[in-house]
Amino acid sequence: MRRNTAMGWIWILAAAGLLAGCAKTPEDSLVKQKGASSMDKYQEATEPAAEEKETVAAGSGITEADSGSSGEAASTEGAAREALRARLQAPEQVTSEVQDATGKLKILTDAVVELPDADRLSTIAVTQHPFDQETIDRITEAFFGDAVIYDEYAYTQMTKADYQKRIEELKGYVAEGNLDPYGYGTDENGNLVYDIYKSIEAAEQNMESAPESREEREVHPQFGLAIEDEKGSAGIDDTQFAGIVCMPDGTKYVYRLSRYGSMPMEVSIKKMYSEEYWSYLWSDYNSMRSYYPDETPSEEELQQELGITVEEAASLADEKVEKLGLSGMELNAWDYQIQWKEEGGMMSNSGYQRSLMTDAGILLHYTRELDGVPVTYTEDYGGALESMDSEMETWSYERLDILVTDEGIAEVEFLNQYDIGEVQTQNVELLPFPEIKEIYEKMMLIQNADVINYESARTYRINRIALGYSRIYEPETASQSGLLVPVWNFFGSFDSRYEDETGVYDDSNVLQYQSYLTVNAVDGSVIDLGLGY
Repeated sequence: MRRNTAMGWIWILAAAGLLAGCAKTPEDSLVKQKGASSMDKYQEATEPAAEEKETVAAGSGITEADSGSSGEAASTEGAAREALRARLQAPEQVTSEVQDATGKLKILTDAVVELPDADRLSTIAVTQHPFDQETIDRITEAFFGDAVIYDEYAYTQMTKADYQKRIEELKGYVAEGNLDPYGYGTDENGNLVYDIYKSIEAAEQNMESAPESREEREVHPQFGLAIEDEKGSAGIDDTQFAGIVCMPDGTKYVYRLSRYGSMPMEVSIKKMYSEEYWSYLWSDYNSMRSYYPDETPSEEELQQELGITVEEAASLADEKVEKLGLSGMELNAWDYQIQWKEEGGMMSNSGYQRSLMTDAGILLHYTRELDGVPVTYTEDYGGALESMDSEMETWSYERLDILVTDEGIAEVEFLNQYDIGEVQTQNVELLPFPEIKEIYEKMMLIQNADVINYESARTYRINRIALGYSRIYEPETASQSGLLVPVWNFFGSFDSRYEDETGVYDDSNVLQYQSYLTVNAVDGSVIDLGLGY
């Protein structure tokens, strides 16, 4: 069977994997208390005796002078990391294989063990930074300087001429006998999903009330501006702002701010490539390469298409991050992206094609780094609810992603800025790595046990294990504050197989920064990154 028989199966299987990771964990001695009462039990690591220090130093090549008799960070580059590695009994590489009783679920581990360049980790309080006017002005200045900004609705409103052009285009398709110009296909009854005649009728009706010309209304980014819709005034919106930024060089950006529910701060910046800016999408290169290997350029071809190096992209993004004034915000990870243009606002039935690719870029992921220890970047946004019936107020993670091309910044996503508070535990006691490894192997099987109920087989391939910070919190009692704690994240990919009466479907999840398990390095509890605790 072809690797990518149907795009639909890709999303079904991916969703199944996410659901499996969120499955309710059975009562087990490995599952520890994870609430505030657990945080209160975090203990300072005891200073090793002199003979223990000598043993650690001998095993890692670190001397007393390197590490400091008071436990201060080692001065030699990498020395602090090796001291931590020795203290945690963490090897540089881990290889193992476990499987369930059926043999259908396998966990294959051949992973590097990444440690921060620090000889200690802490627990640190964080709170929500207010998304106030001062913050909005700082972000606006950092990315746009003195550029002119217009109200998005007024700037992009279709005029009579726009509708007339649209009507002529659609009628032209009809004259050619092409009633499905955008490839929407047919429903289960064989009827066309897209009704071109209704589109023509709607365009003719809208043209009657459309303005003769667009109103370019200049605005200052803020909440509380009057908003309009096609019927006129729609009141005041204190939760969002939408503008079009016109840079001095002619480049335009869609600039949106919002605050709601689990996202008390959401900043979105997207470059406009045409008036139909919504038609241009950016996708993860590795995923597209896996799904469409024959239609996606090789990495060598992509690098030629980029016209910019990672170092050059980071230099440009670093300038913007510095202007944001965020303490300790550092580049933590990056990946390639490809841009492609949707046909008719929807991917055609033939799927992604090389001819649809329009650009390539580098997506840079910034996270906090405190005393040499970074917040580990993952795909998860956090802020999820345990059930759809829950009325808890939740809080998604801080996130700063900047997409750069050879023409400059293409997109920015900045979410939920943290205010970094006091250190709660200066040098927290961490579990030795052998205990973490045992928890990992058992919990990967437990949390994914139900996968084989709807898949014929699944094999996880873990290739990276990283120690860093993650934010946990208790939404029921304190939804606007939390704690950065040391955690182990397990990254890699998985292959899966699904069989039914129509055939066999093989697929894979290759998201580079998808953590398949997160273990609290202090107490061994399993953290659900989707929930944040």
